[in-house]
Amino acid sequence: MYEQIFDRKKQKAMREFFLKDLAPLGKEKEIKKNEILNVAENKSLGIVTKGKLKQILYHSKGDEKLMFFLSPGEICGEGEYFVGGGMPVMIKACCDSKVSIIEKNLLDRFLENNTNAYGFFIHSLTRKYRISVSQMHDILFTSSKEKVCNTLYRLVIQEGIETNNGVVIDIKLTHQELATLVGASRITITRIIKELKEEGIVDNTQDKRFIIKDLSKLKGYLEY
Repeated sequence: MYEQIFDRKKQKAMREFFLKDLAPLGKEKEIKKNEILNVAENKSLGIVTKGKLKQILYHSKGDEKLMFFLSPGEICGEGEYFVGGGMPVMIKACCDSKVSIIEKNLLDRFLENNTNAYGFFIHSLTRKYRISVSQMHDILFTSSKEKVCNTLYRLVIQEGIETNNGVVIDIKLTHQELATLVGASRITITRIIKELKEEGIVDNTQDKRFIIKDLSKLKGYLEY
C-alpha cells in the first residue's frame, strides 16, 4: 500500500523540479546542525539543496513531535505561502545543510509564468499530509512494534537506497529521534530494534543509518 501512497516516480520528479527549475532563483543559505530555519515569517519558500532538515511539531511546554524529514529537492514554507497562519512547527537542520531561500515576490512571478509548477506544490503538500495521517493511524491503532515497522517501511519507500546488503534508509536516525517520530519512549524503541536485529530484519551501517536486511519479514509486521 505504501508504494501507492508514496509514488517514487512522482517523488523523484518533484525533487528534480524544485532543485533544477526553482532553487536557482533563490539565495543559498548555509544551515548548521540543529539550527532552526524560519521561512514562514515572510512567506518565503525554502528548498533543501544539500543535507537534511526535519519538521517538528512543538508545544509551548517544550514537548516535541518529529513529523518528517526533508531531503534535497524537498521544500518547506509552502503551507504558509499558500494558506498563511502560524502553525506550531519548526524546521531544524539534522546536519550541516544548504537551503535555497526564494522570496515571496520572486515566487509570485515564477508561478504566474509557470502554472504547471502548482502540480509539484500540490504533490509536496499531499505527501506531507499522507505521512501525517499514516503516523496518526499508527499512534491510534497499532502496537509499539507495528509502529516501528510501519515507520521504517515508510522511510524505505521515501528514502531507501538499495545495496547488496539490503535497503539503507538514507537518514542518520538515533533511537531518540525514532522514538519522537513513532510516539514511543526511547527505551521501547531500543528494545524493539534489538528484537528486529535478532530476527535478522534490521541492522545499522557504520555511519549509524538503518539498513533493512529482510524487507519481506519487515512487511509481515505492517498494519494499515
